[in-house]
Amino acid sequence: MRYPRTKPPIVLAIVAALAVASPFAVTLFGVDPVPVDRKKDRTKTAIEQISLAKLPTYALDIATAGLADLGITLPEITPTLFPDPDKGHTAPALPQVEIPGNEAVRTPAPRTVTPVPPTTSKPGAPTPGAPKPDAPTSRTPAKKRVVSPRMADGRPVGAAVQRITNKGKALKMVALTWDKPVEATPFLRVQDKNGKWGKWTALETVDTAGNPGPGERGRRKYVSGTEPIWVGGAKVAEILLTQGGKAIPAAVTQSGLLTQLGIGSSDSIISTLLNTALSAVQATVISPQSLLSLGSSMLTSLAGGPSVISRAQWGADESIRCSQPVYIPRVKGAVVHHTAGSNDYTPQQSAEIVRGIYAYHARALNWCDIGYNALVDKYGQIFEGAFGGLDRNVEATHTGGFNQSTVGVSLMGNLDQVGPTAQMVSAAGRFLRWRLGKAGLSPVGKSRLDAQYFSESKFSAGSVADVPTISGHRDLNHTDCPGRNGYAALSTIRAIASGGTPMGTAEPPTPSAAPTGAPAPAPATIG
Repeated sequence: MRYPRTKPPIVLAIVAALAVASPFAVTLFGVDPVPVDRKKDRTKTAIEQISLAKLPTYALDIATAGLADLGITLPEITPTLFPDPDKGHTAPALPQVEIPGNEAVRTPAPRTVTPVPPTTSKPGAPTPGAPKPDAPTSRTPAKKRVVSPRMADGRPVGAAVQRITNKGKALKMVALTWDKPVEATPFLRVQDKNGKWGKWTALETVDTAGNPGPGERGRRKYVSGTEPIWVGGAKVAEILLTQGGKAIPAAVTQSGLLTQLGIGSSDSIISTLLNTALSAVQATVISPQSLLSLGSSMLTSLAGGPSVISRAQWGADESIRCSQPVYIPRVKGAVVHHTAGSNDYTPQQSAEIVRGIYAYHARALNWCDIGYNALVDKYGQIFEGAFGGLDRNVEATHTGGFNQSTVGVSLMGNLDQVGPTAQMVSAAGRFLRWRLGKAGLSPVGKSRLDAQYFSESKFSAGSVADVPTISGHRDLNHTDCPGRNGYAALSTIRAIASGGTPMGTAEPPTPSAAPTGAPAPAPATIG
């Protein structure tokens, strides 16, 4: 992570002085600083945040909304704990009663069961109407019916969700943030232009600094959040908070204008979600603008390496960067991540996603810059990440406890849900062949990394991690990153980085501006 340093190197002090005295930032490539205009106009990436407790709340039936399929349940409901139907703990009043399609809580229709008449068949004879022993049957085992609990007056109880909108505009990218430790697993789903809800996606927590360690009292206050999810043109999203597989129970009042939370539950988990998580968590909407005139069709060729899309070409707004780069003495390995975002994006939208991640990391999480040294999309496009030069040992913010000795590469997408494309794997391998080659490292070797303090590290401060030179994030920290499919692809990435034949033969698409009047991309479907 980026921790304050009391005595920066002299060269960095000079760089910082130049940055203050001049409208130009200084990019260090090789040995000669290259001025970069920090005042050049860039379309700002808007970030809006609002507490979940202030958003409209809806009660969803856990069966028809697909929550039961994820193993999410409601706590045991005690009728004696029901508050007065139109009083008690309530969310803000809604302008009108909205039933989200056919997925809102509702009273199940009564079932009529027709008894089967007894038979007088001889022992061993087939039962009339029953399928023959060898006859194929299309019947599948029936799922256990999920029945919603009910309030004392018969109204069903559902799971409380908060709905996010962006004043009728596309949401583009959504994340959750919080400023104190929160024990919760959030889920998100979005609605398409036809009003149909997509699948629920569990949001991954970013790799944050956690609680300050010894000697870190001066570090800025705790800020954490989820990985941002690209939702494209979707205009409505819903957030569900859970803990231990349980959701907050809620029901619409008899007046139909309020949603009661924590209905009939004395569960300690629900109490924590209500009193701590709901008030601490903020919905964060990130709105990067599309690139139309920043020369995004141009690529920069790395000397002896692959072509990349530089920060200037993907439209990095250098004015929001709040620190100068810190250089580490030596790169000893590489860590592969995934962004855990959407897998549904176009080549042109990749640059928007990178812009959104940059703004989110730099401003919402207070990291001052994007956390990865490089990012690779599913089309094989490689994006320059942290400021300071891809050929320099820039300390980024990607793997707590090991940022001081590694370079971080993030694969763009949720690789728990899908496998990485051949273009993505090949591009990551080619980039790491070049980058580790500059560090004199074998991509198929092992490295010994000195661990520094990090609350979510698998290694204690001062210990040594003996790991592959190209490691997955989960090798070093307590996380699922880079997803089960991304982790399985590491052996292929190592093989390509060591000189093996790339998987994909097609050239990655050149990012270009959408033609004027072109139809907007279809809203992304989460999951």
